[in-house]
Amino acid sequence: MSASEVRGRTIELWVEQRDGRPAVNPVMRALLDSLLADGAHISVRVPEQRVATPSTILGDQAPDLILLKTATTLGLSLAVAGERMGGHFLNSAHASMRANDKPAVVARLAAAGLPVPETWMVTSSDSMTAPVATPTGWVSKPARGIHGAGVELHDRFPTAIGAADNAVPTAGWVVDDGVRMVQTRIGRDEADLKVYVAGDRSFAGEKVFGSDSYQQDDISERTLEASVEAIVRAAGEVLGLRCFGVDLRFRDNQPVIIDVNPFPGYRGFPDAAQTLRGEVERALAQSNPAVR
Repeated sequence: MSASEVRGRTIELWVEQRDGRPAVNPVMRALLDSLLADGAHISVRVPEQRVATPSTILGDQAPDLILLKTATTLGLSLAVAGERMGGHFLNSAHASMRANDKPAVVARLAAAGLPVPETWMVTSSDSMTAPVATPTGWVSKPARGIHGAGVELHDRFPTAIGAADNAVPTAGWVVDDGVRMVQTRIGRDEADLKVYVAGDRSFAGEKVFGSDSYQQDDISERTLEASVEAIVRAAGEVLGLRCFGVDLRFRDNQPVIIDVNPFPGYRGFPDAAQTLRGEVERALAQSNPAVR
């Protein structure tokens, strides 16, 4: 990769705050270091830490490219506004906003014929019995949530209160209105198959879900079958994403998409930094044909 393609370009990473600091994981740090070493101007922004007015959403001078990794409500809202003002984002701000609406994602994937769990929406005014029988139980999760916050397992179909009264105060700047998706649980205690995609390359591994698994680098790398990768790629195309993650589980040896994450952390795959570098260069060239 040529240093000239990024030299002098301004690149900003939008992330969440964690433990009082911008949440820049090792893969993202390696990406930023690579760009910085070749002359790019790099900055990191936590949207919630900067007062934004319509004239300052993109700063005094709009960056050449913004890497949109935050999933917070304010961060995504500012990104959509910034994109309408001419800002250039990877991924698209509009696609990222839509991909963080979990019920809409399930609906769009299902409409495209991709495998997703049977899903119901419950609110505090609902009172439902189990719509179908399932030997593996149920999963409830916020309609908007990050890092698995608010995800609960149930042996029986949860009542409206049981699904909706667990707010997500620790998720960080994500609006939780109490609405819950209730889905049939796919499998039991086995690991999730996590697939991270950056442009034309994908990285796959198995990781057991937990409250802090998103911060762990340990992952058991796996070779991805062509049929499974085709499903993952189709999900990214439906959602308009180039950098994304898909979590899958298997029912009767067939893959089922249980979550999609726009711009994941790629943790456990250090080689992803150079692949992401290629996506940055592609996005910069797309925004300015003169650097092709």
